[in-house]
Amino acid sequence: MNALKVEAENDPLGLLRMEVYVLMELKKTKFQVEISNTIVCLCVSARHFLGLKDRGHVPGKFNYVVMTLVGKSLQDLRNEAPMKKFSMGTAISVGKQCLEALEDLHNVGILHRDIKPGNYTVGRKELNELRKVYMLDFGMARKFVKEDGTLRNPRARAGFRGTVKYAPIACHVHREQCRKDDIESWLYMLVEITCGRLPWRNLTDSNDVGLFKKDCKGERYRCLFGGCPREYTEIFPILDKGKFFDAPDYPAIYKLLELALQNTRAQEFPYDWEM
Repeated sequence: MNALKVEAENDPLGLLRMEVYVLMELKKTKFQVEISNTIVCLCVSARHFLGLKDRGHVPGKFNYVVMTLVGKSLQDLRNEAPMKKFSMGTAISVGKQCLEALEDLHNVGILHRDIKPGNYTVGRKELNELRKVYMLDFGMARKFVKEDGTLRNPRARAGFRGTVKYAPIACHVHREQCRKDDIESWLYMLVEITCGRLPWRNLTDSNDVGLFKKDCKGERYRCLFGGCPREYTEIFPILDKGKFFDAPDYPAIYKLLELALQNTRAQEFPYDWEM
């Protein structure tokens, strides 16, 4: 079964074009995994991205893409969960998969710029993929690597891209986003699926939300991380060590997630929605 996504041919945003570009780039890129003591090369898209089945347009009407059909989004699953949060083991494990997808995307030179639970989904039960997380929706993505392999310089002022609730602080101050900003958004999402809420959830003004997020990196950090493993609090310092052009220290963050799983003695599997 497949999913069809359409967009008016004259849509000024042209988001499907970026969607197709990203999926094609991911399909071209390989990574190595060890299976039964054998190193196997797989497409990056085989890990956490949908297969692009077809694309095209109906003249004078719309453009379309056909992709693999998947299951519920993490946002839907969270809303269905007791207390609007996942169990500790599920939250940490799913968070790790979401970060893997983000790292894979960055490794092909692309920023997502709209990381949130609604843009991740799990696979379908009939395909035995309830434990597999996919990344979706690349309409706001931006290529940060030029054709010659060098990184694009930041613009003096960048427009707001993303969702206010999860947007990085850089976005609120109209600063060009980089890889660590995607991970900042991922961290907000991780906190929400772990403890069920973000402290600025009831604020409506984007500037107020941005100031609250900034405060949570300082004296008010307990407002953000209350109810979360203490290892989560160590992620911001890792991100802050990096500069605009630096690759984030993904291994250090994965290590913190593993420690969180061990120290909370949480059961990783089965995931909550398998019960």
